[in-house]
This record gives sequence, C-alpha cells and structure tokens, in this order.
Amino acid sequence: MRGFARYMRLDDALKFVLSKIKKVEPEEMPFYRARGRVLAEDVISEVNVPPFDRSAVDGYAVRAADTFRAREGRPIKLHVVGSADIGTCPKIKVGKREAVRLMTGAPLPEGADAVVMVEHTRLENRRLEVMRPVTPGKNVSARGEDVKPGQTVLKRGQVLRPQDVGMLASIGRLQVLVARKPGVAIIATGGELREPGETLGPGQITDANSYSLEAAVVGCGGVPVRLGPVPDELEPLKRVLKEGSREDMVIISGGTSVGEHDLVPDAISGLGELLFHGVAIRPGGPTAFGVIEGKPIFALAGFPVASLVAFDMLVRPALRAMQGLPANRGYPITRAKLTRRISSTLGRVDVVRVKLREKGGRLFAEPIMVTGSGILSSMTRADGFVIVPEDIEGFKEGSLVEIELY
Repeated sequence: MRGFARYMRLDDALKFVLSKIKKVEPEEMPFYRARGRVLAEDVISEVNVPPFDRSAVDGYAVRAADTFRAREGRPIKLHVVGSADIGTCPKIKVGKREAVRLMTGAPLPEGADAVVMVEHTRLENRRLEVMRPVTPGKNVSARGEDVKPGQTVLKRGQVLRPQDVGMLASIGRLQVLVARKPGVAIIATGGELREPGETLGPGQITDANSYSLEAAVVGCGGVPVRLGPVPDELEPLKRVLKEGSREDMVIISGGTSVGEHDLVPDAISGLGELLFHGVAIRPGGPTAFGVIEGKPIFALAGFPVASLVAFDMLVRPALRAMQGLPANRGYPITRAKLTRRISSTLGRVDVVRVKLREKGGRLFAEPIMVTGSGILSSMTRADGFVIVPEDIEGFKEGSLVEIELY
C-alpha cells in the first residue's frame, strides 16, 4: 500500500496524452461505405451540379419577357409547342410567345429563361393562359447552381454524414481518403473476473468493463480488440501489454490503484515509460498513462464508473485526435438549472452525472445522488454530466450549468 505521492491536474494529464498521440494514416475506400468516417482530404469538385439548366417545378418553360404584363384578370396567352421529358435533351426551342411543358428536373429548352408554375396557368387546347409574371431565372435550377468546378465541397477532418455521401455521388467521386480506424486493445485485469452469463462463485464478479469500453471505443470510431481477462501478476500483465501494443492504443482496466496487487503501473514501467499515475479527478483518480513501443497505454480504474469517466476525459479526446478530429470529447452540450447544490473539493475536477427534465419550457438538471465509482446505474440513469472545475467548491442550487450529453 504505497499511496499516491501526487495527483496530476486533468488539463496537464490531457496535454501529456495528446503529446504522445500520432494520427493514423489515411486509407482509400468507396464513397458509399464512408458514412461515419473522418475525411482525410479536401474534396474538390471537377463538375457542375446540376450539369444543365433544369426546371425546379412542374410548369411551362417560357421567355420571361413574354409574361411581364400577366395578371389574374388579364392573363397573357402563349402557344404550347411541345414538352420536354426528364433525362432527355429537348429538341424544341422556345420562341416569342411560346411555351414548352416541363416536369420538375427536366432540362430547360433553348430560348427559355424561366418557368411558370402550372398552378399559375390555364390550358385550353394548345393555348396557355399565364396569370402571373416571372422574371429571368425564376423556377430554374441553373447549371452549377449547387456546385461549380474547383469548389471545395467537403473539408478534411469532418465526419461524413449521409448528405456528404450524397454529395460525393453527385460529383462522381467514387473513392475517398478517410482516416483509418485506430485499433484499440482492451484488457481487463483480475482473477475474480468472469464472462457475462457465467455462474459466479464466492468473490467473483462479471467483467462489465471490457464490454463497456469496447462500446465506447466503437462510438469514437475505433476498432476494439478484447484481450484477457488477465490475472494480477506482473509477468502475465507484461505479456498481454506487449501483445496489445501491436495495436494503435491499449486500454487496461483494473490494477491501477496502490494496493499490493495493483501491478499495472509497474508492468507499464517495465516495458516502456510511465508518464503519470494519479489524476486529480473524481471518479477516476487512479488513472495512469504511459507509452510502450511508441503506443499510448491508458490504465483505468477497475470500478466501471471511474473507468468510463476517465475514458471520456482522456481516452476519447485522444482517439478523436488520432483520426484528425478536434481533441475534445465531442459530446453535444446544453445548459440547464440545477435542482440541487453540487459540492466539490478545491484542487480536483468532479464529473457529476445528472438527469434532465423539462418543466414550463425550461430545462432542469438533477444531480444523481448515488455516485460511487462502482455504481454503474448512476450512469445508465444519467442523461449527461456536469464538470465542476478544480478551482471552485461546487455549484449552488439554481445555477445555470453546462451539461455534456451522453
């Protein structure tokens, strides 16, 4: 039982972590599989979208000047000379006081510079009555209106959404460079751990951390590789850490405190460099970080809440930075009024889980009372969390605070 000589400030710990993070190399993939991936290049269009002038409505292609005096009670009469279909090049030309029937998306015939909506016309035989004037370009989706050649349509570092995949299709970009998904080894320690569903003997517990951390890694764009559980013995820990360091990152949970069986920091030191052990954060204080063969190694507490909170504070920003995203947590943020006071201790960051509720059009945050490091339900019941900075002693009831949403 050694005790912690000192706790590193959370901001300083994150700086240490990010100083050891390297971006993963890019890989090329088909555009239609790239949803959710981080773009590793600027995408510049080589074409016009749309590639031709087309009708934005169902109606009639006209020369706008022919409609300028049209009124509801005094319509302008035009002669309908034909129609143009979607997907074909119209051979009909629009001359003076003539019109061509169009459907939405059909190419604009030569000679026309506007489209009158069908709702603003009446047709008898081939005589068209136009009851509202249009100006040049009205109801026309012009060539290159959406995208022009040389235009940057998507930027490096953005996560590709369905609409972005559609844009890649529109400009004919069939292959795209994205950040490779980082491989993350996940190790759980402790001879007492058993797989989910196994019958537990005296003193045994189910390994929940491996699976919650696996899901957290997937949520950050990584590829988890579960190893273990591993007994709390130095040589087996070294072997599995060395195996895990083949991946881009290693996360090991358990064995990080200061008891006689907490050997993970020693194992990291024996194989590489332990950069810090102990962070001024609650929960998650026993967190350690080091490097083995150039790979970042995160040692998280064995209690599930402390493990996940430390993941959010340190691992999540690192995984995002690896893929070229901003080195932050990336959670959506809202503001709400506290229904109860939150107490904290100077010199330590507190991460407090909260439940949100709406009343009278305002958002309220209720701190979850049972908040021990082993009480996983304090997170499953939470909508998000409040961070209490290290330089204040908490927030008063009724304070408007920032909530990061799970």
